[in-house]
Amino acid sequence: MSIWDNPEFKNESSGAYVNFKSIGDSVEGTVLSVGLQTWDDGTIAPKIVLHTNEGERTLTAGQVRLKMALADKRPEQGDYLAVKFISIEDRGGGKTLKHFNVDVRKAMTDAPF
Repeated sequence: MSIWDNPEFKNESSGAYVNFKSIGDSVEGTVLSVGLQTWDDGTIAPKIVLHTNEGERTLTAGQVRLKMALADKRPEQGDYLAVKFISIEDRGGGKTLKHFNVDVRKAMTDAPF
């Protein structure tokens, strides 16, 4: 795949990033691509572009628990991914930890015969 095949170049709505601000916020759809987001401070996070009922949405998983859940479930292109923000844990000192439910349904890769 060439850089010019990237969905972000083809779709004006690609700026639709997923935000998990309130408990209950969620996103679900078919995984179009899985890559890495490199932040200005050098840290990296999974970057997943989804085809949803609302169009293409980009999920960058910087939150620790979300990153761990995605690494455990290992979504790939073609899989169906559902993510829901379920709770906030108070860690003291003004710090919090967000918790998520992550469900991945793997795409069928082999036709049954």
